[in-house]
Amino acid sequence: MRYSKDHKAQAKAAILQSASRTLKENGFRGVGVDQLAASAKVTSGALYSNFANKEAVLEEVIAGQLGNEFAVIVDDDPAERRRRLEEVLRMYLSDMHREHVAAGCVMPSLSSDVSRAGEAVREAYRRRMVELVGVLTPAMRGPQKERETRAWAMVAAIVGAVTIARALPAGDQARAVLESTLDTVMDAITETR
Repeated sequence: MRYSKDHKAQAKAAILQSASRTLKENGFRGVGVDQLAASAKVTSGALYSNFANKEAVLEEVIAGQLGNEFAVIVDDDPAERRRRLEEVLRMYLSDMHREHVAAGCVMPSLSSDVSRAGEAVREAYRRRMVELVGVLTPAMRGPQKERETRAWAMVAAIVGAVTIARALPAGDQARAVLESTLDTVMDAITETR
C-alpha cells in the first residue's frame, strides 16, 4: 500500500499531539516510549521511525507548543493586544487550566523536565521562551526598556502560579494562588486599574 507524500508528516503530527497530552499528564520520567506509542495508537517502531528517542519527542513538543496560547494576542492596536492578553491570562490562571493538565500549557507541566533534559531540548525551550517574551513585551506597560523585564516576570509568575495551584488540593487556597497572581500580572499590562 502506498501512502501519500504527506502521510509521514500527518502521522508525526498525530503522535506529537497525543504524546504532548501524555507527557503533560505523566511527566517525562513518568512515561515510557511504549506508553507514548500506545497513547498515539501506533507501535513503538512507528514512534522510533519519526523520532530518534523519547527526548526527541519532548524537544518537538516544546518546540511546537510552548507559548502557543499567547499567539492570539498579536495585534497592531496596543489596546486590542492588551485586551486579548487579559483574556488569555484569565483563562491561563483559571481552575479549568489548573484541572485539565493534559490540555493545558506545556510550561507548568514540563519545565522541570526540560531543566533535566539535554542541550537540544533546553535550546528549543530557550528559543520558544524568547519568542514568547517577544510576543508579550509590546503588551506590557511602561517605558520600552522595562517592558521586556515585565514580560519575563509575567511568564515566571503565571507558570509558577499554575504549578503551585496544581500541587495544592483543589479549593480555596489553589484558587487564591491563581486569583492573586492574576491581579498582580494585570498591573503589568494596564496603565490604570
